[in-house]
Amino acid sequence: MRQLDMNHNSFETKYREPFGAVPRGSNVTLTIDVHSRINVSRVVLHYILDKSDQEHTKIMDLYSEEHQYNSFECVVEMPEEPQLVWYYFEVITTEATYFYGRVNIEESGDGVVYEQVPPSWQITVYDASFDTPSWWKHATMYQIFPDRFYREGEPDLKKAPKTSLMHTHWENDPYYIRDEDGGVVRWDFFGGNLEGIEKKLDYIQSLGVTVIYLNPIFEAESNHRYDTGDYHSIDPLLGTKDDFEQLIKKAKERGMEIMLDGVFSHTGSNSIYFNQRDEYDSVGAYQSKDSPYYSWYKFHNHPDEYEAWWGVGTLPTLNKEEESYQHFLIHDENSVIKTWQQSGLNHWRLDVADELTDDLIRQIYQQLKKEDKDSVLIGEVWEDASNKSAYGQRRDYFLGGVLDSVMNYPLRELMLHFMKGEVDAYYVKRRLLTLSEHYPKPYFYALMNMLSSHDVERIKTMLDGFLPEEINEDQRDGIVQAQVKALSLWLYAFPGVPSLYYGDEAGLTGGGDPDNRKPYPWGREEEELMTWYKNIGLWRKEHQALRTGNWVPHALHEDVFAFERWTDNGVDSFGEEANDEHIIFLMNRNIDEEIEINISARKGKWQHLDNKRRIFQTKNDQLTLKLQPSECFLLRHMH
Repeated sequence: MRQLDMNHNSFETKYREPFGAVPRGSNVTLTIDVHSRINVSRVVLHYILDKSDQEHTKIMDLYSEEHQYNSFECVVEMPEEPQLVWYYFEVITTEATYFYGRVNIEESGDGVVYEQVPPSWQITVYDASFDTPSWWKHATMYQIFPDRFYREGEPDLKKAPKTSLMHTHWENDPYYIRDEDGGVVRWDFFGGNLEGIEKKLDYIQSLGVTVIYLNPIFEAESNHRYDTGDYHSIDPLLGTKDDFEQLIKKAKERGMEIMLDGVFSHTGSNSIYFNQRDEYDSVGAYQSKDSPYYSWYKFHNHPDEYEAWWGVGTLPTLNKEEESYQHFLIHDENSVIKTWQQSGLNHWRLDVADELTDDLIRQIYQQLKKEDKDSVLIGEVWEDASNKSAYGQRRDYFLGGVLDSVMNYPLRELMLHFMKGEVDAYYVKRRLLTLSEHYPKPYFYALMNMLSSHDVERIKTMLDGFLPEEINEDQRDGIVQAQVKALSLWLYAFPGVPSLYYGDEAGLTGGGDPDNRKPYPWGREEEELMTWYKNIGLWRKEHQALRTGNWVPHALHEDVFAFERWTDNGVDSFGEEANDEHIIFLMNRNIDEEIEINISARKGKWQHLDNKRRIFQTKNDQLTLKLQPSECFLLRHMH
């Protein structure tokens, strides 16, 4: 049996109709071609329901005998309960039994012939009665690490934690003062505050931003504030509840929403709830088994042996299934979620979402939607969120009613592997199609897409590290600048919500934590990059096709990745009203060579979006283009 003797490609509707994730209870038609010289006795479809691990089989019907191939088909009714459905094929011939499945568990599309049970293709079956908010699919995000963005006024050192160290110079580099065991003994602060963010709202708006996502702002001991001390209080170094409410109000006046980081998997050891150092006026879980918070934590040997996040003693883990904690967080009259809803805060990003139960996330989701159906709840997930498993459980993130979105780290990883030369454009195309196949469309268009964040190296530093050492500094700067432009344009033209990490637009560099959390370089910005980010923010705002238009990727050469975005007949891909437009994104990752490519395109003229004097004409429904080393651009079809 040769590999070409069988064919099923999950990306093509000829073989799988419809493409991608499907609503519960709907029908999916699956087809496999087998070469006519193979003496087939029968073809069996095997499909497995993920929730029950139940395997079903169906004999496939021969429905076509054309072009040297026999086509076998069957229709499968998807389960009523949202879940994953896995499938592969068994081909029984007069000589032997063969199987046909996907190449590997992470990549869809074409399959491979196996002699044993193969990796299965995935169908995501979701509840279509849940949708992601329409406004969110059009959003552009700006992420701020509050201590490092902008300081309005002089910080009041009396409000700083006892273990803190305040930088007198905003231009200093951040650093940790650690003990011999690596624990941080003094936290350094720069004094960025909420008033500072409010002061810079016009600037943020000039980048085309519609959502500001803030890393934690609640009272805490550290500068990152993931060690919550009090969920009901704004950290005094950042400001007051009034300052926060004013920020929400002033942002809204400019058409911008605020999103907060919700750290609900652990607290600080120095908190009202744990109170290890007796600095709060409460009876904490550390102090007494009679504490109202005792059941929130998991003690192995009270008080000093307890479960902590990744073993970090200052971050005791919360028991997410504890009812009193759930009520405190969500259901009580003055719960954390309700308290901040009353202040006008409707949107949350959940820190380490996989360490929360789906049930807890679902409860948060329901409370948010009860007050405002346009609320958005996104999760920190680093892998493919459709088939993510954690703590022995398959997660229901995208089956409906759990999350609206996740952080799209798989896209970032693909981009970086592509720039590093570890994968080619053909691989990128397959992997992005796999992601769009696995994710229900409303979620694929709601993903938080980013190049940098507080948890990873900044994009400029990453790209510089990929370049050969022999390239001199001036050349390096030029290449990295061009690469940042290419990747940011990709992000802003791609389905989902582009997220800009504060300072990336100003050329800020930074390796791992804490270097990736440097203060914003006010007065030392890279003007060319700033102008670029303002332009791409404007293009995204002006062209609906870049937000909710249809999407199809192309690999035109191993070094050239491209994709199209378009709206048809006055509607976008969700049926919303839209102007007719067709845009093509192209990039050449090669840092040395000009590459000529051909791409099938609509008849007529295509205009370069950045340099409108550059106009290209199709010939025989093809565009022939030369891309300079590291060049990227958008082309818009001229009606």
